[in-house]
Amino acid sequence: MLVAEASDSGGAVRRVSDDLFHPVRTRRTFEDVVQQIVGLIRSGELSEGDYLPGERTLTRVMEVSRPTVRLAIDLLARAGVVEVHPGRGGGIRLVSTWVPDDLHEEERKELQPSEIFAGLEARRALEPRVAQLAALRATDEDFDALRQCIDMQVEAGDDWRRALQADALFHRRMWQAARNRMLEQLMATILTQLSMPLDMSMRTGTDKDNAIAIHERTLAALIRGDMAEVDVAMDEHMSYLENICEDVFGRRRVREVPAFLQRQ
Repeated sequence: MLVAEASDSGGAVRRVSDDLFHPVRTRRTFEDVVQQIVGLIRSGELSEGDYLPGERTLTRVMEVSRPTVRLAIDLLARAGVVEVHPGRGGGIRLVSTWVPDDLHEEERKELQPSEIFAGLEARRALEPRVAQLAALRATDEDFDALRQCIDMQVEAGDDWRRALQADALFHRRMWQAARNRMLEQLMATILTQLSMPLDMSMRTGTDKDNAIAIHERTLAALIRGDMAEVDVAMDEHMSYLENICEDVFGRRRVREVPAFLQRQ
């Protein structure tokens, strides 16, 4: 949630509501403060130019000490993610949505192929329907946000980590456009399960070009609001990652029923 207010220079300043943050309940308070902010960036809740709540507010809503918040903000500032502007009209401003690798704290346990294929199956069952809801409910602002994600992929160039972040953000913003928080949370869980194969899908220039082209076709289908076209675009989306996993693991995602077992 953003609250707009006038700045000393006369322009609008977008300040982020403290409702986005929650108390820290772990012993690793410093790391959790960092990861909350990183998670909001990666989910698309925070955008470049947004102002975070001040140190005192973050201290209160996260229920941590002020030095802990200050240390976390300092780390994000040194990473080039935020800038701290002192004074009455200043604050903690997000200046980059590119999150360096050393600030990511994803659990990357080694998944068995069966677990990855289960994640792919869950994604295929759910994400095309979420995309159709997005086509039904998205606004021009949502379409602009999706376009920005594609532009970010293009600007990433050969930096596959940045391209991967932009790719994930495209999907998160599409889920948000569906206006169903429960579905969005389910999709975020599935995406976490598929972090390893998603990494594999963005390693070459061809991979990145294919991802951009698929996102272009998906966005066009969403804008037109044609449910059948959205379904085709999402099938292409699903199939690309599924085919990579089948090649890597040397097995089919779904076994074909032999002819002698098929009903005549």
